[in-house]
Amino acid sequence: MRDPWLGRAVSILAGGGLALFLPPGVRIWGGVLCLLVVGALFQWRPADFFGRLLRAEIWLLAAGLLSGYLYGTVALSLLPSPVLLKDVEVKGVLQDWQEESDRAVGVLRLDSPRSAASAGQGLRTGPAIGGERYRLTVYPDKNGRYAGLWPKVRPGDRLALRANLERPKPAGTPGGFDPRLYDAARGLSGTLTARGEPRLLALGHPSLPWRIREKVRTDLRSFPGGESGILQGILFGDSSGIPPEVQETYKVTGVLHVFAASGSNVAFVLALAGALLFFLPGRGRIIAMALALILYAALCGGSAPIGRAAILGEAVLLGRWGRGKVPALRWLSFAALALFVWNPLVMRDIGFQLSVLAAWGIIVLSPRITRMKILSRCPSAVRQALVATAAAQAATLPLLMAAFHRLSLVGLAANVLILFLLGGVLELGLLGVCLSFSPQLAAVFFQAGLWLLGWANAALKALARLPGADLWVLQPGWAFWLVWYGGIAVWLSGPERVTFVLRVRLRSLRRRVEGVTRLLHAASFLRFWRFPRLGRFPRPDCSPEPAHCEVRPSSLFRLRVWRPSARQLFLLLLVLSLLVHLPQRALEVDFLDVGQGDSLLIRSPQGRVYLIDAGPKSDRFDAGERIVLPYLLHSGVRELEALFITHEHQDHIGGVPAVIKNIPVHWLGLPDVRERLSLPEWTGAIPAKFWQERGKVRTLRAGDRIDMGAGAWFDVLAPLEVLNGTHSDPNNNSLVLQLHYLGETVLLTGDMEEEELRGVAASGSWQADFYKVPHHGSRYSLDEGLLDQLHPRAVFISVGRNTFGHPDPKMLAYWARRRIPLYRTDVEGTIRLLISRDGTRVEVGRK
Repeated sequence: MRDPWLGRAVSILAGGGLALFLPPGVRIWGGVLCLLVVGALFQWRPADFFGRLLRAEIWLLAAGLLSGYLYGTVALSLLPSPVLLKDVEVKGVLQDWQEESDRAVGVLRLDSPRSAASAGQGLRTGPAIGGERYRLTVYPDKNGRYAGLWPKVRPGDRLALRANLERPKPAGTPGGFDPRLYDAARGLSGTLTARGEPRLLALGHPSLPWRIREKVRTDLRSFPGGESGILQGILFGDSSGIPPEVQETYKVTGVLHVFAASGSNVAFVLALAGALLFFLPGRGRIIAMALALILYAALCGGSAPIGRAAILGEAVLLGRWGRGKVPALRWLSFAALALFVWNPLVMRDIGFQLSVLAAWGIIVLSPRITRMKILSRCPSAVRQALVATAAAQAATLPLLMAAFHRLSLVGLAANVLILFLLGGVLELGLLGVCLSFSPQLAAVFFQAGLWLLGWANAALKALARLPGADLWVLQPGWAFWLVWYGGIAVWLSGPERVTFVLRVRLRSLRRRVEGVTRLLHAASFLRFWRFPRLGRFPRPDCSPEPAHCEVRPSSLFRLRVWRPSARQLFLLLLVLSLLVHLPQRALEVDFLDVGQGDSLLIRSPQGRVYLIDAGPKSDRFDAGERIVLPYLLHSGVRELEALFITHEHQDHIGGVPAVIKNIPVHWLGLPDVRERLSLPEWTGAIPAKFWQERGKVRTLRAGDRIDMGAGAWFDVLAPLEVLNGTHSDPNNNSLVLQLHYLGETVLLTGDMEEEELRGVAASGSWQADFYKVPHHGSRYSLDEGLLDQLHPRAVFISVGRNTFGHPDPKMLAYWARRRIPLYRTDVEGTIRLLISRDGTRVEVGRK
């Protein structure tokens, strides 16, 4: 029996999703599509039913679709515009606060709007700020101490401080992380970085959940070992105290979701609350369990996954209050709808998407998986764990591949393992939280939970060390999504039913073809026409009477071909959907937005892919793993013909290890700088197998040429010789390449400065239709006399936020004076230069 409430909720969510996920350029067509769907609903005339109820339901579905679309469109239009204000004075109420290992973070809601001018910026106008929530970050001094009153502030306090305020820009790289939407989905407008001490304007009173959470954190810090931060992450969904190597282990084994505090946590909370409150009567226990769930959601900060799971849990309890039967899909849709109404942008949050899809999989797919014969001999507890894990992973697989480009091959076993081990850790930790008023009693349960957590971590590490434990995977295109979820739909509907419907449709099509065939044979001039590769057109079987003429085109349809089973056909379509990509017609040069560093991707018309540098790496950020590698996989790159490394500075070579560890590279191209290649910067970034295998490392110098095929090639312009004693020897020994295609030249300059620049110009190859400005626009690469000899149609600067003053104002002024278009990755995001027989064009990732 259909659930009308499910359809109504889904119609609103469908309209909102259409508005939120369509690209800006085609968003208006989403509204047109909604109107067409509404029109189709009103034209629908089922043969078996007419009446007021049906017409009213159509009105409700149409109104839901349109209202969801308009609501999502309005939410996108209200996103705060990007802005960066330095050293502004702000006032507000602190809403959350906690100290981490290397900083303190919180949430500050600002007071009434202030402008940049009133904040002392010397501007007459400025963006209004105020009444918004910002993530506040405070860094300690070099001794690890926080200035002034920072160690004493608590949520509820009203503060005045000076800070750098930033509203983030939208994502500048296709498929990349979008900080603006990430913040908006959490009700935040941007970030505040404190400068100096705060002033306490009014004392506040922290909430009960915050006091409990801080008490538990303080108690857990007293335990030795590194598991206390992991236990906090499992209890409260806070991953700030989890070491990076532990997070990587959880990623590889596919169990990182345990730090999201979502559905599984809610299930364990309800189970524990039900067990502890067994003495209460039925409805009294339901009320107490509902209150416990609300308290736990508040302890976790009310994030989107825990909000969705808490609403669903409350709905389940509400169903038990009444008749005891809850239509689970209805309440799941209501939970998603409530979060959508509260904040429409939550639909763009990957945690929300994974949470809803996993819950849908458990509700819808679990009953079918349970009936599989292979699970019939498993113990009941193991079978339930396997079924729930398999259902959730089947429902979320395409989304996981698209969002993280990683596929854990041990995820099923790991998730079954953690359902018991980490479930026990969570239950023991929750008991410790309940007894936190008594440190001695709480310590017993916390210690037991930490012991059990140590065993779980050891097991996960063993799984993570298995060969091929996880794989980096290509971006699944729309065909993969269609085949995967289409296959699930066929499986749920029943292959026999789908096959029957297809046969009926094919039979109807066959009758139409037969009718067309009769018409064709009625024309005498088509009597001798032949089908290609099918022989003569089948002649009709005619009796002397024309009325008895019958055409039998069965020979056209009954071809002897391989008839795969449904399972074989699904697997074949799945593989083809991952392998098929549209051919490349143009030469493409992508200047990746990797922050303060360089990374360029070049794709030839023949499909060969070359990468120049791989961005920066620091203790907290690896551009190779976070930006370059996902971009390669998002773009369908399976292998690299060559990876060129211009020089050994970390903002160029830092991301190389992450790339060559996960993407096959035929060979590495390094500048021929002789003994400088023995420096630890080179040997530490390039694995030993590349140095040992012949032909895997090629040293390049001026005069070399690399053929890309299809009439494209690289000319190596530098290094001409090893330069020493310059302003920066690594920069002045950069690998400089000149790319040629269809008479166009692109000069790719690394970080060369004036000394190497003069040598390249003197070599006679100083020309460019498109010019990459060296060294992120540094003043040391500005030689106006030599640059005047170039006449590029566009110039590009790869740069990010930095303290070096890049790009130099004189460099910007020089190109502005020449009125040559200049593109910057920190402004336009990832920039694509396309060269084809139809001409050249530049596309930017951020407009």
